Amino acid sequence: MKKYIGTKQVEAEPMTVSEFYQLTHQSQYGDMVEDGKGDLNGYRVVYEDGFEGWMQEDEFKKSYKVVDTFLDRLHVEMRDLYEKMDKLAPFVESGKIDEVVTDKYQNYLLRLQHRIMSRYINVLECRIGRVDGSPEAPLHQMTFGDAIEVLKQGGAVRRSGWNGKGLWVIKQVPARITEDVIPKMQSLPQSAKDLILKGKGFIDYTCQCLIYNENTGRADSWVPSISDVFAEDWEIVL
Repeated sequence: MKKYIGTKQVEAEPMTVSEFYQLTHQSQYGDMVEDGKGDLNGYRVVYEDGFEGWMQEDEFKKSYKVVDTFLDRLHVEMRDLYEKMDKLAPFVESGKIDEVVTDKYQNYLLRLQHRIMSRYINVLECRIGRVDGSPEAPLHQMTFGDAIEVLKQGGAVRRSGWNGKGLWVIKQVPARITEDVIPKMQSLPQSAKDLILKGKGFIDYTCQCLIYNENTGRADSWVPSISDVFAEDWEIVL
């Protein structure tokens, strides 16, 4: 036989056996009341097909989690992720992974999965914090990879460890500068304009990043250093 995991969505409310019997008059619950079990705590459960049943409290809480609000759903997502990490993290961090997963590529993939799941937890914790009373909560331990994703989405990032304050990085939006605009550009010398117009006659801006100083208004082309690449103190700038 194979193992299966079932999922179903229900609506429910706390209710004793006696209260449920008075509401539905289902005979099997009348028998429970007669047997002195009318005060048992549980839940009235309404299934997707409209069928109603009663479930004892501990069994219900083991089977179902409340998802009535956006925050409820975030907490359920977090608990499910914690359960998975509670199994994966000791396996990876103890070194057991190297004994069991001898295929190097699979080994790297599983370690990457562990890292991504850790980041997933950090992101969820931040989202929950910002919804549940800490609207300014930052995302901790942001990596350069995280920063790149924010840049791709049009956001601005910086490192908390940078000495200069008021600095942040943005990715320029890809754009084509056409021949009618090039003569008006202040950022190019005339000799460069002449060469461009003599050639293709346009400029394609593709993958450029700028570092901007909000104190001076100065913007310079930016290329990350090796310490930037391996840093985990990146921040989203709003």
